[in-house]
Amino acid sequence: MDPDQRAAQRNTSQGSTGADRQPPPAEEPEGVAWKGALAVVLVVGGLVVWRACSTPGGATSDAPAPPGANPAASAPSDADDAGAAPRPQPPRCTPASPPPFVIGDAPPARGAEQGAGGGGADSADSVEDIAPFAVEIGRGTTFSGGFAVGAQREAEGGTVAMVATLSADGAQGKLVRLARSRGDMDPPVVAGAGGAILAAMLEPNAGGRAIKVARVEGDHVTWGAELAEGRDESLALDIAASGERAVIVWDDVTRDGKRSRIMLASADVGTLRSVTSARPVSQPSTDAEMPRVLGRPGGYWLAYIARAEEPARKAAAKKDDSDEDTAAAGETITHQWIEVVPLDETGALTATPRAVTPKNGHVLAYDLTLGDDDGLILAFRDDDTPSGSIGGRISAVLVRLGGASEPRVLVGGDRDQDAPPEAALGLGAGVPALLPGARGPGGQDPAKAAGAAAWLAIANASGPTQLAALTARGELEGGLQAEPALGRGEPIAASAEALLVAHPAGKAMKLALLRCASTAPLNK
Repeated sequence: MDPDQRAAQRNTSQGSTGADRQPPPAEEPEGVAWKGALAVVLVVGGLVVWRACSTPGGATSDAPAPPGANPAASAPSDADDAGAAPRPQPPRCTPASPPPFVIGDAPPARGAEQGAGGGGADSADSVEDIAPFAVEIGRGTTFSGGFAVGAQREAEGGTVAMVATLSADGAQGKLVRLARSRGDMDPPVVAGAGGAILAAMLEPNAGGRAIKVARVEGDHVTWGAELAEGRDESLALDIAASGERAVIVWDDVTRDGKRSRIMLASADVGTLRSVTSARPVSQPSTDAEMPRVLGRPGGYWLAYIARAEEPARKAAAKKDDSDEDTAAAGETITHQWIEVVPLDETGALTATPRAVTPKNGHVLAYDLTLGDDDGLILAFRDDDTPSGSIGGRISAVLVRLGGASEPRVLVGGDRDQDAPPEAALGLGAGVPALLPGARGPGGQDPAKAAGAAAWLAIANASGPTQLAALTARGELEGGLQAEPALGRGEPIAASAEALLVAHPAGKAMKLALLRCASTAPLNK
Protein backbone atom coordinates (compact mmCIF):
# COMPACT_ATOMS: atom_id res chain seq x y z
CA MET A 1 0.00 0.00 0.00
CA ASP A 2 1.53 3.34 -1.07
CA PRO A 3 1.59 6.41 1.23
CA ASP A 4 -1.47 8.05 -0.46
CA GLN A 5 -3.67 4.98 0.18
CA ARG A 6 -2.58 4.75 3.86
CA ALA A 7 -3.51 8.41 4.34
CA ALA A 8 -6.94 7.87 2.77
CA GLN A 9 -7.65 4.85 5.00
CA ARG A 10 -6.51 6.82 8.06
CA ASN A 11 -8.84 9.69 7.20
CA THR A 12 -11.79 7.29 6.67
CA SER A 13 -11.23 5.53 10.04
CA GLN A 14 -11.04 8.86 11.87
CA GLY A 15 -14.28 10.02 10.25
CA SER A 16 -16.21 6.92 11.37
CA THR A 17 -15.02 7.34 14.94
CA GLY A 18 -16.14 10.93 15.00
CA ALA A 19 -19.56 10.02 13.64
CA ASP A 20 -20.08 7.55 16.50
CA ARG A 21 -19.28 10.17 19.10
CA GLN A 22 -21.27 13.07 17.57
CA PRO A 23 -23.58 12.43 14.57
CA PRO A 24 -23.49 15.12 11.97
CA PRO A 25 -26.61 17.23 11.47
CA ALA A 26 -27.24 15.56 8.07
CA GLU A 27 -28.14 12.14 9.75
CA GLU A 28 -30.88 13.50 12.15
CA PRO A 29 -33.88 13.09 9.76
CA GLU A 30 -33.12 9.34 9.38
CA GLY A 31 -33.25 8.81 13.21
CA VAL A 32 -36.55 10.70 13.50
CA ALA A 33 -38.14 8.54 10.78
CA TRP A 34 -37.02 5.35 12.55
CA LYS A 35 -38.58 6.48 15.85
CA GLY A 36 -41.84 7.48 14.15
CA ALA A 37 -42.13 4.07 12.48
CA LEU A 38 -41.56 2.36 15.83
CA ALA A 39 -44.32 4.45 17.44
CA VAL A 40 -46.79 3.52 14.70
CA VAL A 41 -45.99 -0.18 15.13
CA LEU A 42 -46.54 0.07 18.89
CA VAL A 43 -49.91 1.83 18.48
CA VAL A 44 -51.19 -0.66 15.89
CA GLY A 45 -50.03 -3.60 17.98
CA GLY A 46 -51.74 -2.21 21.05
CA LEU A 47 -55.02 -1.84 19.16
CA VAL A 48 -54.82 -5.44 17.94
CA VAL A 49 -54.17 -6.74 21.46
CA TRP A 50 -57.02 -4.62 22.90
CA ARG A 51 -59.45 -5.86 20.23
CA ALA A 52 -58.54 -9.50 20.91
CA CYS A 53 -58.91 -9.14 24.68
CA SER A 54 -62.28 -7.34 24.48
CA THR A 55 -64.10 -9.99 22.39
CA PRO A 56 -67.45 -10.55 24.25
CA GLY A 57 -68.24 -13.89 25.88
CA GLY A 58 -64.83 -15.25 25.17
CA ALA A 59 -65.60 -15.66 21.45
CA THR A 60 -62.85 -16.94 19.26
CA SER A 61 -61.93 -16.27 15.69
CA ASP A 62 -63.75 -18.12 12.92
CA ALA A 63 -60.51 -18.52 10.97
CA PRO A 64 -59.21 -22.10 10.73
CA ALA A 65 -56.38 -23.01 13.04
CA PRO A 66 -52.92 -23.43 11.50
CA PRO A 67 -51.88 -26.98 10.68
CA GLY A 68 -50.58 -28.78 13.75
CA ALA A 69 -52.04 -26.25 16.16
CA ASN A 70 -53.57 -27.54 19.38
CA PRO A 71 -57.29 -26.63 19.52
CA ALA A 72 -57.25 -26.76 23.31
CA ALA A 73 -54.64 -24.01 23.37
CA SER A 74 -57.03 -21.55 21.73
CA ALA A 75 -60.11 -22.55 23.80
CA PRO A 76 -61.18 -20.15 26.54
CA SER A 77 -60.16 -21.24 29.99
CA ASP A 78 -62.46 -21.77 32.96
CA ALA A 79 -61.10 -18.60 34.47
CA ASP A 80 -62.22 -16.64 31.42
CA ASP A 81 -65.72 -18.19 31.59
CA ALA A 82 -66.06 -17.41 35.28
CA GLY A 83 -66.66 -13.72 34.63
CA ALA A 84 -68.73 -14.21 31.49
CA ALA A 85 -72.55 -14.08 31.36
CA PRO A 86 -74.28 -17.45 31.89
CA ARG A 87 -74.95 -19.28 28.67
CA PRO A 88 -78.57 -20.17 27.79
CA GLN A 89 -79.62 -23.59 28.99
CA PRO A 90 -80.53 -26.19 26.36
CA PRO A 91 -84.29 -26.64 25.88
CA ARG A 92 -86.12 -29.32 27.86
CA CYS A 93 -89.39 -29.23 25.91
CA THR A 94 -90.24 -30.17 22.34
CA PRO A 95 -93.57 -30.08 20.47
CA ALA A 96 -95.35 -33.41 20.86
CA SER A 97 -98.39 -32.88 18.66
CA PRO A 98 -99.40 -31.89 15.13
CA PRO A 99 -100.47 -28.28 14.43
CA PRO A 100 -102.39 -26.80 17.39
CA PHE A 101 -106.11 -27.27 17.83
CA VAL A 102 -107.70 -23.84 17.39
CA ILE A 103 -110.76 -22.59 19.26
CA GLY A 104 -112.21 -19.66 17.33
CA ASP A 105 -110.93 -17.89 14.24
CA ALA A 106 -107.14 -17.62 14.35
CA PRO A 107 -105.37 -14.77 12.51
CA PRO A 108 -102.93 -15.59 9.69
CA ALA A 109 -99.60 -16.92 10.87
CA ARG A 110 -96.93 -14.20 11.05
CA GLY A 111 -93.84 -16.35 11.28
CA ALA A 112 -92.50 -19.77 10.48
CA GLU A 113 -91.07 -20.43 13.93
CA GLN A 114 -93.99 -21.48 16.09
CA GLY A 115 -93.88 -23.13 19.49
CA ALA A 116 -96.52 -25.31 21.05
CA GLY A 117 -99.68 -23.31 21.48
CA GLY A 118 -98.86 -21.16 18.48
CA GLY A 119 -95.77 -19.12 19.19
CA GLY A 120 -92.04 -19.26 19.73
CA ALA A 121 -90.08 -17.03 22.02
CA ASP A 122 -89.15 -14.65 19.22
CA SER A 123 -92.09 -14.95 16.85
CA ALA A 124 -95.74 -14.10 17.43
CA ASP A 125 -95.50 -14.27 21.22
CA SER A 126 -96.55 -10.82 22.30
CA VAL A 127 -99.32 -9.17 24.21
CA GLU A 128 -100.74 -7.95 20.90
CA ASP A 129 -101.88 -11.55 20.28
CA ILE A 130 -104.69 -10.99 22.80
CA ALA A 131 -107.70 -9.26 21.25
CA PRO A 132 -110.96 -8.00 22.80
CA PHE A 133 -113.79 -10.54 23.00
CA ALA A 134 -111.29 -13.36 22.66
CA VAL A 135 -111.86 -16.96 23.63
CA GLU A 136 -111.50 -17.53 27.38
CA ILE A 137 -110.31 -20.79 28.89
CA GLY A 138 -110.12 -22.12 32.42
CA ARG A 139 -108.07 -24.81 34.11
CA GLY A 140 -107.65 -28.06 32.22
CA THR A 141 -107.78 -31.69 33.30
CA THR A 142 -107.08 -35.19 32.03
CA PHE A 143 -109.42 -38.14 31.49
CA SER A 144 -109.06 -41.52 29.84
CA GLY A 145 -109.64 -39.96 26.41
CA GLY A 146 -106.93 -37.31 26.71
CA PHE A 147 -107.26 -33.68 27.83
CA ALA A 148 -110.22 -31.40 28.51
CA VAL A 149 -110.59 -27.70 29.28
CA GLY A 150 -113.51 -25.38 29.93
CA ALA A 151 -113.91 -22.51 27.47
CA GLN A 152 -116.29 -19.80 26.39
CA ARG A 153 -116.46 -17.66 23.26
CA GLU A 154 -118.63 -15.12 21.52
CA ALA A 155 -121.25 -16.93 19.41
CA GLU A 156 -125.01 -17.13 18.83
CA GLY A 157 -125.39 -13.46 19.62
CA GLY A 158 -123.84 -13.83 23.06
CA THR A 159 -121.38 -15.99 25.00
CA VAL A 160 -121.42 -19.77 24.77
CA ALA A 161 -119.84 -22.07 27.37
CA MET A 162 -118.25 -25.27 26.08
CA VAL A 163 -115.78 -28.03 26.81
CA ALA A 164 -112.81 -28.52 24.48
CA THR A 165 -111.23 -31.97 24.32
CA LEU A 166 -107.91 -33.03 22.83
CA SER A 167 -106.75 -36.61 22.31
CA ALA A 168 -103.77 -37.88 24.28
CA ASP A 169 -101.49 -37.44 21.25
CA GLY A 170 -102.94 -34.03 20.36
CA ALA A 171 -104.06 -35.18 16.92
CA GLN A 172 -107.82 -34.85 17.41
CA GLY A 173 -109.73 -32.04 19.07
CA LYS A 174 -113.37 -31.07 19.30
CA LEU A 175 -115.75 -28.68 21.04
CA VAL A 176 -118.83 -29.75 23.00
CA ARG A 177 -121.41 -27.03 23.56
CA LEU A 178 -122.78 -26.73 27.10
CA ALA A 179 -125.09 -23.70 27.25
CA ARG A 180 -125.37 -19.96 26.83
CA SER A 181 -123.35 -18.13 29.46
CA ARG A 182 -125.27 -15.16 30.86
CA GLY A 183 -123.59 -12.40 32.73
CA ASP A 184 -119.87 -11.82 33.16
CA MET A 185 -118.96 -15.34 34.29
CA ASP A 186 -115.77 -17.41 34.15
CA PRO A 187 -115.37 -20.43 31.84
CA PRO A 188 -116.61 -23.78 33.20
CA VAL A 189 -114.35 -25.73 35.54
CA VAL A 190 -113.76 -29.36 34.54
CA ALA A 191 -112.63 -32.61 36.15
CA GLY A 192 -111.95 -36.04 34.72
CA ALA A 193 -114.12 -38.97 35.82
CA GLY A 194 -112.88 -42.06 33.99
CA GLY A 195 -114.00 -41.73 30.37
CA ALA A 196 -116.32 -38.81 31.17
CA ILE A 197 -115.77 -35.15 31.96
CA LEU A 198 -117.58 -33.26 34.72
CA ALA A 199 -118.15 -29.54 34.14
CA ALA A 200 -119.49 -26.92 36.54
CA MET A 201 -120.51 -23.39 35.56
CA LEU A 202 -122.22 -20.39 37.15
CA GLU A 203 -125.46 -18.87 35.87
CA PRO A 204 -127.43 -15.89 37.19
CA ASN A 205 -130.96 -16.50 38.47
CA ALA A 206 -133.61 -14.69 40.49
CA GLY A 207 -131.98 -15.66 43.79
CA GLY A 208 -128.45 -14.60 42.82
CA ARG A 209 -126.46 -17.30 41.02
CA ALA A 210 -126.80 -21.04 40.50
CA ILE A 211 -124.19 -23.72 39.92
CA LYS A 212 -125.00 -26.06 37.03
CA VAL A 213 -123.15 -29.37 36.77
CA ALA A 214 -122.94 -31.44 33.59
CA ARG A 215 -121.48 -34.79 32.58
CA VAL A 216 -119.91 -34.90 29.12
CA GLU A 217 -119.37 -38.22 27.32
CA GLY A 218 -118.38 -37.85 23.71
CA ASP A 219 -120.86 -35.35 22.26
CA HIS A 220 -123.56 -36.15 24.81
CA VAL A 221 -124.22 -33.74 27.71
CA THR A 222 -126.24 -34.75 30.80
CA TRP A 223 -127.24 -32.05 33.30
CA GLY A 224 -127.58 -32.62 37.02
CA ALA A 225 -129.32 -30.74 39.80
CA GLU A 226 -128.64 -27.02 40.28
CA LEU A 227 -127.04 -25.65 43.45
CA ALA A 228 -127.72 -22.20 44.90
CA GLU A 229 -124.48 -20.21 44.97
CA GLY A 230 -125.62 -16.96 46.62
CA ARG A 231 -125.07 -13.29 45.85
CA ASP A 232 -121.44 -12.72 46.84
CA GLU A 233 -118.97 -11.15 44.40
CA SER A 234 -116.63 -14.14 44.22
CA LEU A 235 -116.78 -16.49 41.24
CA ALA A 236 -114.54 -19.12 42.86
CA LEU A 237 -115.72 -22.63 42.01
CA ASP A 238 -114.11 -26.06 41.73
CA ILE A 239 -115.07 -29.69 41.13
CA ALA A 240 -113.30 -33.04 41.50
CA ALA A 241 -114.19 -36.73 41.30
CA SER A 242 -112.96 -39.65 43.40
CA GLY A 243 -114.50 -43.09 43.07
CA GLU A 244 -118.28 -42.91 42.62
CA ARG A 245 -118.66 -39.42 44.04
CA ALA A 246 -118.02 -35.91 42.81
CA VAL A 247 -117.49 -32.91 45.11
CA ILE A 248 -118.33 -29.30 44.23
CA VAL A 249 -116.93 -26.43 46.35
CA TRP A 250 -117.43 -22.67 46.26
CA ASP A 251 -117.37 -19.67 48.60
CA ASP A 252 -120.35 -17.68 49.83
CA VAL A 253 -121.04 -15.02 52.45
CA THR A 254 -122.80 -15.78 55.74
CA ARG A 255 -126.36 -14.64 56.31
CA ASP A 256 -125.20 -11.58 58.24
CA GLY A 257 -122.68 -10.75 55.50
CA LYS A 258 -119.81 -10.41 57.97
CA ARG A 259 -117.54 -13.10 56.56
CA SER A 260 -117.09 -15.57 53.72
CA ARG A 261 -117.22 -19.33 54.13
CA ILE A 262 -116.51 -22.45 52.07
CA MET A 263 -119.51 -24.46 50.88
CA LEU A 264 -119.50 -28.08 49.70
CA ALA A 265 -121.97 -30.43 48.05
CA SER A 266 -121.53 -33.92 46.59
CA ALA A 267 -123.20 -35.80 43.74
CA ASP A 268 -123.17 -39.22 42.14
CA VAL A 269 -120.68 -39.32 39.25
CA GLY A 270 -122.86 -41.47 37.01
CA THR A 271 -126.20 -39.70 37.42
CA LEU A 272 -125.18 -36.33 38.95
CA ARG A 273 -127.99 -36.72 41.44
CA SER A 274 -127.36 -34.82 44.64
CA VAL A 275 -126.02 -37.02 47.45
CA THR A 276 -125.42 -34.41 50.13
CA SER A 277 -126.88 -30.91 50.16
CA ALA A 278 -124.74 -27.80 50.34
CA ARG A 279 -123.14 -27.23 53.74
CA PRO A 280 -120.32 -25.05 55.14
CA VAL A 281 -117.01 -26.84 55.77
CA SER A 282 -114.75 -23.99 56.91
CA GLN A 283 -114.58 -22.97 60.56
CA PRO A 284 -117.38 -20.59 61.64
CA SER A 285 -114.82 -18.09 62.94
CA THR A 286 -112.74 -18.14 59.74
CA ASP A 287 -113.13 -15.73 56.85
CA ALA A 288 -112.43 -18.11 53.93
CA GLU A 289 -112.44 -17.83 50.14
CA MET A 290 -110.97 -19.25 46.89
CA PRO A 291 -111.49 -22.98 47.53
CA ARG A 292 -109.79 -25.71 45.51
CA VAL A 293 -110.49 -29.44 45.69
CA LEU A 294 -108.35 -32.27 44.36
CA GLY A 295 -109.15 -35.98 44.19
CA ARG A 296 -106.81 -38.48 45.85
CA PRO A 297 -107.06 -42.23 46.47
CA GLY A 298 -109.75 -42.68 49.09
CA GLY A 299 -110.99 -39.10 49.13
CA TYR A 300 -110.03 -35.49 48.44
CA TRP A 301 -107.84 -32.62 49.52
CA LEU A 302 -109.64 -29.31 50.17
CA ALA A 303 -107.66 -26.06 50.35
CA TYR A 304 -108.73 -22.44 50.67
CA ILE A 305 -107.40 -19.02 51.65
CA ALA A 306 -108.22 -17.81 55.16
CA ARG A 307 -107.67 -14.23 56.25
CA ALA A 308 -107.64 -12.14 59.37
CA GLU A 309 -110.26 -9.54 60.13
CA GLU A 310 -109.75 -6.68 57.72
CA PRO A 311 -108.42 -3.44 59.23
CA ALA A 312 -111.07 -1.58 57.28
CA ARG A 313 -113.77 -3.64 58.98
CA LYS A 314 -112.33 -2.82 62.39
CA ALA A 315 -112.21 0.85 61.53
CA ALA A 316 -115.79 0.82 60.29
CA ALA A 317 -116.97 0.77 63.89
CA LYS A 318 -115.28 4.12 64.50
CA LYS A 319 -117.48 6.93 63.25
CA ASP A 320 -115.14 9.75 64.16
CA ASP A 321 -113.65 10.07 60.67
CA SER A 322 -116.68 10.04 58.38
CA ASP A 323 -115.42 12.46 55.75
CA GLU A 324 -115.66 10.59 52.45
CA ASP A 325 -113.28 13.02 50.77
CA THR A 326 -110.45 12.08 53.13
CA ALA A 327 -111.25 8.38 53.39
CA ALA A 328 -108.59 6.00 52.07
CA ALA A 329 -109.50 4.37 48.77
CA GLY A 330 -106.48 2.13 48.33
CA GLU A 331 -106.39 -1.66 48.32
CA THR A 332 -106.38 -3.17 51.80
CA ILE A 333 -103.47 -5.54 52.46
CA THR A 334 -104.45 -8.17 55.03
CA HIS A 335 -102.84 -11.24 56.53
CA GLN A 336 -103.87 -14.27 54.48
CA TRP A 337 -102.83 -17.91 54.75
CA ILE A 338 -103.82 -21.29 53.32
CA GLU A 339 -105.78 -23.89 55.27
CA VAL A 340 -106.03 -27.54 54.19
CA VAL A 341 -108.32 -30.36 55.28
CA PRO A 342 -108.64 -33.97 54.00
CA LEU A 343 -112.05 -35.30 52.94
CA ASP A 344 -113.28 -38.85 52.51
CA GLU A 345 -114.98 -40.12 49.33
CA THR A 346 -118.34 -38.74 50.43
CA GLY A 347 -116.89 -35.28 50.95
CA ALA A 348 -117.01 -35.43 54.75
CA LEU A 349 -114.18 -33.87 56.75
CA THR A 350 -111.81 -36.40 58.29
CA ALA A 351 -109.84 -33.85 60.32
CA THR A 352 -109.92 -30.23 61.44
CA PRO A 353 -108.74 -27.66 58.90
CA ARG A 354 -105.22 -26.49 59.69
CA ALA A 355 -103.04 -23.65 58.48
CA VAL A 356 -100.10 -24.81 56.36
CA THR A 357 -98.61 -21.38 55.64
CA PRO A 358 -97.69 -18.64 58.15
CA LYS A 359 -100.68 -16.70 59.48
CA ASN A 360 -98.69 -13.48 59.25
CA GLY A 361 -98.21 -13.98 55.50
CA HIS A 362 -99.97 -12.39 52.53
CA VAL A 363 -101.00 -15.22 50.19
CA LEU A 364 -102.34 -13.80 46.93
CA ALA A 365 -102.72 -16.93 44.80
CA TYR A 366 -101.96 -20.64 44.96
CA ASP A 367 -102.24 -23.91 43.09
CA LEU A 368 -102.06 -27.57 44.07
CA THR A 369 -101.27 -31.05 42.78
CA LEU A 370 -100.61 -34.50 44.19
CA GLY A 371 -97.18 -35.22 45.63
CA ASP A 372 -95.28 -37.86 47.56
CA ASP A 373 -97.43 -40.65 49.11
CA ASP A 374 -100.57 -39.03 47.64
CA GLY A 375 -99.86 -35.94 49.71
CA LEU A 376 -100.59 -32.42 48.52
CA ILE A 377 -98.04 -30.04 46.99
CA LEU A 378 -99.07 -26.41 47.39
CA ALA A 379 -97.30 -23.59 45.54
CA PHE A 380 -98.31 -20.09 46.60
CA ARG A 381 -97.36 -16.49 45.99
CA ASP A 382 -96.79 -14.45 49.13
CA ASP A 383 -96.65 -10.70 48.58
CA ASP A 384 -97.59 -7.68 50.68
CA THR A 385 -97.81 -5.35 47.68
CA PRO A 386 -101.02 -4.48 45.77
CA SER A 387 -102.38 -6.93 43.23
CA GLY A 388 -100.68 -6.83 39.84
CA SER A 389 -97.41 -5.36 41.12
CA ILE A 390 -94.02 -7.01 40.89
CA GLY A 391 -92.16 -8.53 43.80
CA GLY A 392 -92.98 -11.16 46.39
CA ARG A 393 -91.94 -14.78 46.36
CA ILE A 394 -93.27 -18.19 45.43
CA SER A 395 -92.95 -20.97 47.98
CA ALA A 396 -94.03 -24.60 48.17
CA VAL A 397 -95.19 -26.83 51.01
CA LEU A 398 -95.91 -30.58 51.14
CA VAL A 399 -99.00 -31.62 53.11
CA ARG A 400 -99.59 -35.19 54.25
CA LEU A 401 -102.32 -36.75 56.36
CA GLY A 402 -99.92 -36.68 59.29
CA GLY A 403 -98.83 -33.06 58.95
CA ALA A 404 -97.19 -30.47 56.73
CA SER A 405 -93.60 -29.52 56.00
CA GLU A 406 -92.19 -26.05 56.46
CA PRO A 407 -92.77 -23.77 53.43
CA ARG A 408 -89.72 -23.55 51.19
CA VAL A 409 -89.01 -20.47 49.05
CA LEU A 410 -88.63 -21.45 45.41
CA VAL A 411 -88.45 -18.13 43.59
CA GLY A 412 -88.01 -14.48 44.56
CA GLY A 413 -87.82 -12.60 47.84
CA ASP A 414 -85.69 -13.54 50.83
CA ARG A 415 -84.55 -17.12 50.49
CA ASP A 416 -83.14 -19.71 52.80
CA GLN A 417 -79.41 -20.33 52.91
CA ASP A 418 -79.81 -23.68 51.18
CA ALA A 419 -82.41 -22.43 48.67
CA PRO A 420 -81.66 -22.99 44.96
CA PRO A 421 -80.15 -20.13 42.90
CA GLU A 422 -83.48 -19.74 41.08
CA ALA A 423 -84.92 -18.30 44.29
CA ALA A 424 -83.13 -15.04 43.53
CA LEU A 425 -85.05 -14.52 40.27
CA GLY A 426 -87.77 -11.92 39.97
CA LEU A 427 -91.44 -12.87 39.62
CA GLY A 428 -92.97 -9.94 37.84
CA ALA A 429 -96.71 -10.17 38.46
CA GLY A 430 -96.94 -13.89 37.71
CA VAL A 431 -98.77 -16.45 39.83
CA PRO A 432 -97.86 -20.13 40.19
CA ALA A 433 -99.52 -22.96 38.29
CA LEU A 434 -98.86 -26.53 39.43
CA LEU A 435 -99.30 -29.44 37.05
CA PRO A 436 -98.99 -33.17 37.72
CA GLY A 437 -96.11 -35.03 36.12
CA ALA A 438 -95.09 -38.65 36.17
CA ARG A 439 -96.53 -38.85 39.69
CA GLY A 440 -99.96 -37.59 38.64
CA PRO A 441 -103.12 -39.67 38.40
CA GLY A 442 -102.42 -42.65 36.18
CA GLY A 443 -98.74 -41.73 36.17
CA GLN A 444 -95.78 -43.97 36.63
CA ASP A 445 -92.89 -44.36 39.00
CA PRO A 446 -90.75 -41.18 38.78
CA ALA A 447 -87.63 -43.33 38.95
CA LYS A 448 -88.63 -44.88 35.63
CA ALA A 449 -89.86 -41.68 34.00
CA ALA A 450 -87.97 -39.01 32.13
CA GLY A 451 -90.42 -36.32 33.22
CA ALA A 452 -90.78 -34.59 36.55
CA ALA A 453 -93.04 -35.57 39.44
CA ALA A 454 -94.71 -32.17 39.02
CA TRP A 455 -94.27 -28.96 37.03
CA LEU A 456 -94.27 -25.35 38.22
CA ALA A 457 -95.18 -22.73 35.62
CA ILE A 458 -95.14 -18.95 36.14
CA ALA A 459 -96.87 -17.04 33.35
CA ASN A 460 -96.16 -13.32 33.10
CA ALA A 461 -97.51 -10.78 30.61
CA SER A 462 -94.16 -8.97 30.60
CA GLY A 463 -92.09 -11.95 29.43
CA PRO A 464 -92.02 -15.63 28.50
CA THR A 465 -93.48 -18.26 30.78
CA GLN A 466 -90.99 -19.77 33.23
CA LEU A 467 -91.07 -23.55 33.75
CA ALA A 468 -89.43 -25.70 36.41
CA ALA A 469 -89.53 -29.38 37.30
CA LEU A 470 -90.41 -30.34 40.87
CA THR A 471 -89.74 -33.46 42.86
CA ALA A 472 -92.55 -35.37 44.58
CA ARG A 473 -91.74 -33.36 47.72
CA GLY A 474 -92.21 -30.01 46.00
CA GLU A 475 -88.51 -29.17 45.65
CA LEU A 476 -86.97 -27.68 42.53
CA GLU A 477 -85.34 -30.20 40.21
CA GLY A 478 -83.22 -28.35 37.67
CA GLY A 479 -83.71 -24.68 36.93
CA LEU A 480 -86.60 -22.31 36.43
CA GLN A 481 -86.26 -21.06 32.86
CA ALA A 482 -88.09 -20.09 29.72
CA GLU A 483 -88.57 -22.71 27.03
CA PRO A 484 -88.42 -21.74 23.32
CA ALA A 485 -91.18 -24.24 22.49
CA LEU A 486 -93.39 -22.76 25.22
CA GLY A 487 -92.86 -19.06 24.61
CA ARG A 488 -95.63 -17.09 26.30
CA GLY A 489 -97.99 -20.05 26.29
CA GLU A 490 -99.68 -21.11 29.51
CA PRO A 491 -99.61 -24.77 30.62
CA ILE A 492 -103.14 -25.65 31.78
CA ALA A 493 -103.08 -29.45 32.18
CA ALA A 494 -100.60 -32.31 32.19
CA SER A 495 -100.41 -36.06 31.92
CA ALA A 496 -97.45 -38.30 32.67
CA GLU A 497 -96.28 -37.82 29.07
CA ALA A 498 -97.13 -34.26 27.98
CA LEU A 499 -98.18 -30.73 28.95
CA LEU A 500 -101.27 -29.12 27.45
CA VAL A 501 -100.39 -25.53 26.51
CA ALA A 502 -102.78 -22.71 25.64
CA HIS A 503 -101.67 -19.76 23.58
CA PRO A 504 -103.84 -16.76 22.59
CA ALA A 505 -103.96 -15.85 18.90
CA GLY A 506 -106.12 -12.80 18.30
CA LYS A 507 -109.66 -13.75 19.25
CA ALA A 508 -108.80 -17.45 19.09
CA MET A 509 -107.02 -19.83 21.43
CA LYS A 510 -104.57 -22.51 20.35
CA LEU A 511 -104.13 -25.79 22.23
CA ALA A 512 -101.15 -28.08 21.68
CA LEU A 513 -98.95 -30.54 23.54
CA LEU A 514 -95.36 -30.29 24.72
CA ARG A 515 -93.18 -33.20 25.75
CA CYS A 516 -90.84 -32.06 28.51
CA ALA A 517 -88.02 -33.71 30.45
CA SER A 518 -86.91 -32.66 33.91
CA THR A 519 -83.42 -32.07 32.50
CA ALA A 520 -82.27 -31.12 29.03
CA PRO A 521 -81.43 -34.11 26.80
CA LEU A 522 -77.76 -34.75 26.14
CA ASN A 523 -76.47 -34.24 22.62
CA LYS A 524 -75.14 -37.47 21.24
